[in-house]
Amino acid sequence: MTFGEDSRPLDRDAPDEASALKARKACINCRKQKMKCVLQGSSEACRRCRRAGLPCVFVPRANAAQLPSLSGTLDLDFKNNVLSRLKVVEERLSIVADGDMDFGAVGMFSAVSEQSPEPTPDGPLWNAIVLLQRCSPAVPPSIWQRDTIESLWSSFHDRMPGLHFMPDKQTFSTPQPILLASILYCSSSRGPPDVLEIAPQFFTVLCNAIAQLSIPSSEIGTPRESTVSQEEWAFQTVLGIVLAGLLTEGNIKETGNWIAIGYRLMLDYCPAHVDDTSREWRKLFSGIQIVDLEHSSIYLSCPVIPIEAPLPILRMSPLDQLYKLSRMMHTGLSHFTGRRLPTIWSCFQESSLSYHGSATSFTAIDGILIKDWAKQLDDWLQEFKGKMTEPDDQSSKLVLRQYVLHRLLVLSIYHPARSGNLWAHSITSNEQEELLLSARATLKLHQHDDSIWANWDLIMITWAALIVLQGLQGGVGEIDGKHYRICSVQALTVF
Repeated sequence: MTFGEDSRPLDRDAPDEASALKARKACINCRKQKMKCVLQGSSEACRRCRRAGLPCVFVPRANAAQLPSLSGTLDLDFKNNVLSRLKVVEERLSIVADGDMDFGAVGMFSAVSEQSPEPTPDGPLWNAIVLLQRCSPAVPPSIWQRDTIESLWSSFHDRMPGLHFMPDKQTFSTPQPILLASILYCSSSRGPPDVLEIAPQFFTVLCNAIAQLSIPSSEIGTPRESTVSQEEWAFQTVLGIVLAGLLTEGNIKETGNWIAIGYRLMLDYCPAHVDDTSREWRKLFSGIQIVDLEHSSIYLSCPVIPIEAPLPILRMSPLDQLYKLSRMMHTGLSHFTGRRLPTIWSCFQESSLSYHGSATSFTAIDGILIKDWAKQLDDWLQEFKGKMTEPDDQSSKLVLRQYVLHRLLVLSIYHPARSGNLWAHSITSNEQEELLLSARATLKLHQHDDSIWANWDLIMITWAALIVLQGLQGGVGEIDGKHYRICSVQALTVF
């Protein structure tokens, strides 16, 4: 998934688009942001101005802002200069190898002054940076250096995989503060060591920015219609919360509060009708629902988002695979939430002994439900395979990942109550064998799927590694034992 506006090289093999661009001038807004200005149909406003709710004004070239254009008439020396400067920054941060420069990220930084080492309010990206600075005055000023911000932004677009609930490209010419804060934290926390050390600072910025949504009339919590429409502000803000949730859903319990805020914003700002120019609100609802369910599964807490969206425009098709998985998980979790049972996350905490020492009563109904839940997951996987008319590696990888991780979760619901002990007296041999097989499948998934990065996924992989290592210590799985031991140790380093 790419967030940068039109972040792709110019396609010189598209004569229709190129001729359309040459046949007319760009409007003031698109020209200042150095973006393509595209008219659709008989509309007098370009696509970007219409989405942002801005007046679309065309002026003679002589009166326009005197900035180099990123269209086909771009001055070659200027282009090479920009590319060379970005290449130095990215090589310094080990983002890309020599010769792998992508011109697509340049557009977001076109309004940045070359001489200014600090962000200044002279472009949409830096307007958002200024707001983030104001809400986090205690963080070190060094994290706001221009080359740091630019490198984190561009590396996010270059390296981050897509979101499974919203695979289509999303573009933002005017990034809003919370979305930008999530991107900076994501890029720094998943980056090389020299930027990893500043990730805690950007996490503080992210928390402060989301907290602003609960403060009346705050700058970040109030849409500024002079730059974007209220709908666009809300969409970006909720998407930022979803991205933040994917990074913290397992180890930060307060993620549940963020989800509640995001859900409230969706209900308040989602349009009654959508068309080709509208954002993908239905897919965004699916995304926040997935984060909510995964967060709830780690803590065995009640989900915030209902399985059925209250607004018709947000409802998914009953035949959608993610909808079916969400409904299955929502129904299963509702049986175990609110009972103060030990959780997977409690096994990673120092205070976990207090949980394990408490009396936990599981019933025969619990056992039947868990078996049925696992069987439903098996059927869900088989149904997907039966519907595939053509092989799709990306979709297959996504569905297999969801199946393997969720099945391990379901089979592990009893396990924290046994102090995470694979050899507890209360575990049957069948339960032990099935849990070990599921944990090994999870480690194999981690070994062959390099696109895994979400916090919940990494926690489940770490959980699987602990189970497999415990099995090896007990003499179960000696065949390929060395292989599984290596995989388990590697998995323990990802979280």
